[in-house]
Amino acid sequence: MRDDFEELVGGVEDLEPAERERLQRVHELLLEAGPPPELPVDLRQAPTVEPIRLLPRRRRSTLALIAAALVTIAFGSGYLLGGRSDDASVFRSISMTGVGEGRDGFASIEILEQDEAGNWPMVVRVRGLQESRSRDDFYELWLTKDGKLADSCGRFVVHDGVTEVALTVPYGFKRYDGWVVTRHGSAEPLLST
Repeated sequence: MRDDFEELVGGVEDLEPAERERLQRVHELLLEAGPPPELPVDLRQAPTVEPIRLLPRRRRSTLALIAAALVTIAFGSGYLLGGRSDDASVFRSISMTGVGEGRDGFASIEILEQDEAGNWPMVVRVRGLQESRSRDDFYELWLTKDGKLADSCGRFVVHDGVTEVALTVPYGFKRYDGWVVTRHGSAEPLLST
């Protein structure tokens, strides 16, 4: 037995005595255990595994149709019951024309019915003003009193074509005499009523 171990380990002089002793014990235990048993004939080939079907094909397609129907119903309900801006009634419409540097522009303001809190929602459509270069290059809608800027109704940037913005103001309109649109950094009207 010692000869076999010496053949396996060889003449390795680098092994420390403790490591050589550990390997000797392992070698003896392996010899004592003997060779592994023969593999039974029925295990020499891997068994074939049949796929497990969770649902029959017929049920899967039925479930897919039901899911599609539920999505369609949810979308349709949201569309029919959801708030749409075309349902709001217009309280008053105001037209604006270009003046000065904005002479090619025009706008319309649709003031919608007052909400429960007393605010006046409005839709402003602007066309023909110079396109905003950045978010800091905005326009502002004002109410005027005695021809002077009085209260701001909101700020917006303009793109090419028609720009539509939704604004809301809390003020009553009777104390004002007009509307103007100015560009950031200037009090000069570009659009006026």
